[in-house]
Amino acid sequence: MNIVPTNDPSIYAALNTLVLNQQQYALVRPDNPPPGIAGFLFDVVDDDSSELESDITDYFIEDNSSIQDHIALRPETVTISGKIAELVQSVVQNKPISKIGNPLPLVGGLIPVLTPQAVQNETAAAENTAQSNAAITSNESLWGYYNSRSPQQPSQTKQSYIYGYFYQLWKGRQLFTVETPWGYFTNMAIQSISATQGAETRFVSNFTITFKKIRVARSITINPGSNAGRSVFQVASENPNGTIGQLTPTSLQLRQIENQMTPGRPFGPAPFL
Repeated sequence: MNIVPTNDPSIYAALNTLVLNQQQYALVRPDNPPPGIAGFLFDVVDDDSSELESDITDYFIEDNSSIQDHIALRPETVTISGKIAELVQSVVQNKPISKIGNPLPLVGGLIPVLTPQAVQNETAAAENTAQSNAAITSNESLWGYYNSRSPQQPSQTKQSYIYGYFYQLWKGRQLFTVETPWGYFTNMAIQSISATQGAETRFVSNFTITFKKIRVARSITINPGSNAGRSVFQVASENPNGTIGQLTPTSLQLRQIENQMTPGRPFGPAPFL
């Protein structure tokens, strides 16, 4: 029985791409994005649409004419609709040509004998390379991550399995790439999903997904002396009150200190003579 995990955390919760951790965020691969929706491709793609909107402010002056002085860009949105079917007719692809073996194999009698430490280092390096290649191959996209951690059950339909993939992306608040006819959009999140199964057949489901661009604010630390632009004129001057021994007092400050320490003279600045 396939139960939608509404009460369980998303399988992508461990990734948490919203914190922009470079090591975890590498799974999204913005420099080499996977095809489709984070590596997933519809059986049949129906429509692709992209919307670019902006808010332009209107101010009215005394003569009832309007003035526009600000343009705010809304996040980009992409809507993709497609079909998922239990049985799909696919085109047969030719198998890749196998590589030719080494024409000059190594001669056993001429291979130098390695020391035990060298053999141990070579074995450790080979294991690390194999583990890295396996991790990259299995997690080359969020779709591959879903397949490796939530494989399809024997009694589960393909439609429910694909729905579970989108459900996990939506519940995990994941950021990923979306391929469109106009290019790749990065840092996209699912805004809405509509899954429909028509009355004509129970073997095909229609999906309409809207993605929205996510922009994350970051804090910037400005070191003293590196101010630029308007911040140069907005930086407040340092107040040395209460600091002792850090700044050399001026001549006026020395006179005030001497007047305050002179016996029989009231506190405060010296009177004018």
